[in-house]
Amino acid sequence: MTTRPAVSLTSTQKEIALWLVDGTFDKFAAHRHRSPVTIRGHLSRVRIRMAAPGSSRAVLVHVLLSAGQVPPPTPNKPAPDFTDADQMLMRALAQHSRATTIAEVCGLPLRGLRNRIDELCTKAGAADPAHLVALGHSWQVLAPAPMTAEPTSGATQ
Repeated sequence: MTTRPAVSLTSTQKEIALWLVDGTFDKFAAHRHRSPVTIRGHLSRVRIRMAAPGSSRAVLVHVLLSAGQVPPPTPNKPAPDFTDADQMLMRALAQHSRATTIAEVCGLPLRGLRNRIDELCTKAGAADPAHLVALGHSWQVLAPAPMTAEPTSGATQ
């Protein structure tokens, strides 16, 4: 493993990262009067800059927060009473981009994974899995990721 170099994001990339962490990323294009294609291009460049090409949005949020590129969101409620299985799923979402890997790590059937993720997002009051990971950092349920360059696989989100 090699250490990730310190990077700094452009102001646009940092703004995109903040919207992603706050669970409002899907509204960013309309807010900035940009096409979704343009915004996805910026997001792709953030992934590359953070040495996480091909990562899911949830993994990218974990990398951004672990690197201190953006602050975690301020939760509007205390952390729910997460079960061990909830915490395992949250960690898997933060560390793995492929649904098959997430299901395998958590011992869940792939067929029911999307429903289980949706249930956990609802329990946490998260807009999506990326926001769930961000809230996990806010509540200190998730520890920062080690800053190492590792291969990532295709995104599921």
